[in-house]
Parts: sequence; C-alpha cells; structure tokens
Amino acid sequence: METLAVFHILKNGGTTLVNRYRTNSTFAYQRVSDELVFNFKQPNQHKVLIENCKDENVRLIIGHGVSFDLDKHLQNPIKYATILRDPVKRIMSAYNYFKLEMITVHSHITDIDFATWIINCSRLHPTPVYAQYQKFSNEQCLRIDYGRKIDTAYEQELYDQAINNLQRLDHVFFMEDNYLKQFDKIAKQYDQKPNLAICYEHNTKFNLSQHGIDYVNYGELTDIEKQLVKETTAKDIGCPHSETLPPISIFL
Repeated sequence: METLAVFHILKNGGTTLVNRYRTNSTFAYQRVSDELVFNFKQPNQHKVLIENCKDENVRLIIGHGVSFDLDKHLQNPIKYATILRDPVKRIMSAYNYFKLEMITVHSHITDIDFATWIINCSRLHPTPVYAQYQKFSNEQCLRIDYGRKIDTAYEQELYDQAINNLQRLDHVFFMEDNYLKQFDKIAKQYDQKPNLAICYEHNTKFNLSQHGIDYVNYGELTDIEKQLVKETTAKDIGCPHSETLPPISIFL
C-alpha cells in the first residue's frame, strides 16, 4: 500500500485539491515540514508530529511542507507529485492575489504597481512569490530572488539540484491541462474520493471586485511590464502547452 504526497506550490491550484479531498479519513494536510493535520478543517481535526506518524493510516498528503524525505517517517512507500502552471499566468495570479491579501490581511488597498511588485515579489509579504523550480531545491534556494540572474556557482548548483529533483516526481499535473480530472484518476488508486462540488477555490477576480478593485490581466500590461514578466519567468518551469514558454522536455 502506497501513499501519494503532493508538493503544493503557491498559486498552482493546491488549495482546491486540499478542500476537494480533505473529508477523506486517510487524507493529511502538511502545511509545515514537521507535522501532519488529519481531518483538516473538521471539528475533530488533530495534528501529529511527523516523527510519530509510523502508525497513522495516511494515503494522501498535500501541502507546502511536503518534501522528498517523507519516506523516513511514514511506513508506506511514497509516490511524489506536484501541479505546475504556465509561469506567466501564475505571476499574474500572484500579483492579483497579493492585492487581495493586502486588503484581507492588512486592511490596506496597495498602491504598489505591477512593475514594482514583480521586481520585489520574492520579498513582499504577506505572500512572497518564488519560481516553481525553487520548491524542489533546499530552502537555501529561496534566497535567490525570482527573476534575478543566477550568477554564482552555488546558485547554479541549487538550480541544477531543483531540476534534477523534478525528475524524481512520479506524477506531474498541469493546471492548463484539466488537472482536477487527471488528479482524480490518480487519487482513486490511493482510495481517495473527491468532493466534486469543489472545483475552484481562490476566485481572486470576484473577491477583488467586492472591494471595488479590478483584476489585472497580462494583456493590460505595458510593453515594459511584459518584458519584466518575460525576464522574471525565463528560467521557470510551466505547462507543456504554454502559449508563453516552450514545452518542458523532462515531462513530455
């Protein structure tokens, strides 16, 4: 019996998956690296430190805290997966989500324009944004700002490590390729049943409109801003059917 562990990358549909599967008794949410949360968002939810999970019946784990060392703590063999997204669509989603979070978290309508945000997005809270590949290197990789040129041997080593680790994944889903349907097929192999009523969680465009704020689309950017997007996402990974980047050969 195997367990499926899913790396949740920011703005890549992970929240939808969590809520779609969280009612399964063998599902666990891993927001941080050292604990699992069972019955997530339920009145009887409970947390278990990762080193105490040997006897837990867990078949599906999703979260920002997932890493490749889960096999050290769980009894079942681990299969790893993630969801990737067209980097340009992701960066636009992240900017709009940043504006929304500034309102909901800080009660402040931000006046930070897109160009300023994208240059500093790796350092801006409440939602700093990193390249998708950085999820698959060690935490030191997050010191490389999204879009900054990799200009040291150490940074190149971290990048190469991340790309190599991507090839350790057993399943890769793409948001632009009907990822929920594809994931449901695989999840069935792990005895997981989806809540089909949940198909989209972060409706940022609608939520922004409730505060009188427009959602910014890529087509509305200036030529200078589009160039910043191109430079920022140049080394990132994304959808094999992307309209903005060439296919990723390791997943074809």
